[in-house]
Amino acid sequence: MNASAKPRILRTDTEVRIGERDLAYLDTLADVVTAEAWDEGTLARQAKDAELIVTSFFPTISARVIEAAPKLKAIVKYGVGVDNIDLDAATRRRVMVVNCPEYGAETVADHAFALLLALARKIVQIDRATKETTWVWPAPEYCGVDLAGKTLGLVGFGSIGRAMSRRAAGFGLEQIAYDPYVEPESLAAHPVRLVAFDELLERSDFISIHCILTPETRGLIGEAELKKMKDQAYLVDVSRGAIIDETALVRALTEGWIAGAGMDVFAQEPLAPGYPLLGLDNVILTSHLAWYTKEADERLAKECVARVLELLRGETPRNVRNARELGLA
Repeated sequence: MNASAKPRILRTDTEVRIGERDLAYLDTLADVVTAEAWDEGTLARQAKDAELIVTSFFPTISARVIEAAPKLKAIVKYGVGVDNIDLDAATRRRVMVVNCPEYGAETVADHAFALLLALARKIVQIDRATKETTWVWPAPEYCGVDLAGKTLGLVGFGSIGRAMSRRAAGFGLEQIAYDPYVEPESLAAHPVRLVAFDELLERSDFISIHCILTPETRGLIGEAELKKMKDQAYLVDVSRGAIIDETALVRALTEGWIAGAGMDVFAQEPLAPGYPLLGLDNVILTSHLAWYTKEADERLAKECVARVLELLRGETPRNVRNARELGLA
């Protein structure tokens, strides 16, 4: 970083939840500015003098924003997925893209498994009906399903998928996984078997998505894939909404191709009024909050600040997503 003057850090929005004490400390080392808005034009204008951009999952750090920042050295993602950052444009400009993947695997897996349990036992429907009527008697619409003996299909078997697997093992679920980047011999310590994607779709009673969003995984689950699932199967997504074709998912839920879904992520966030899934009883929606616990919030802030401090010290930080392309790996 520039030693003759304080480097400028552009924080794209207040969803980058760095505590007041850490912000005050960073202010002694850098000129920290929070963007006035996260639209492309505003970010491009305010990134002009930035050496470092720190962003959440809402703003898009496009090629235009990156090209407008001639001093830019790095972009730090307050979170895991970097699909809102133009990685190719950053690499062309030799800008490091850094993420924070270590804070929340167990936390996100907790939420995914909570959605799975709530779907299986119709917790949300029973809660609503009990509050409306004071008591619910056994009826088909409130009849859940057991987990023990059922098959859980994990799409992606990285750190969150493995944390989900550990939870599933305690409930007696058979486990299969699809992940073309995982070697079968690396699974010796896990009660899971790698299978082809079509087999996972056809065999699973529950499918939980834990892969990152890439051009390869965008739209991975569409109409054809949903129709291959069991009509009593449930789908959980705590990864990225664009992995599922949401138009096809609405049809699947309304026409009975599958039994239900638990969604924490969506193709467009925040949701707009009239969003089709909002009115469906067989879907549970949470607002991209699978990561959000007191402990994980604190860990993420510390992890993000640690990466920023490494950059301010002139070090190569941990978790540079384009390290190989930049010759840093």
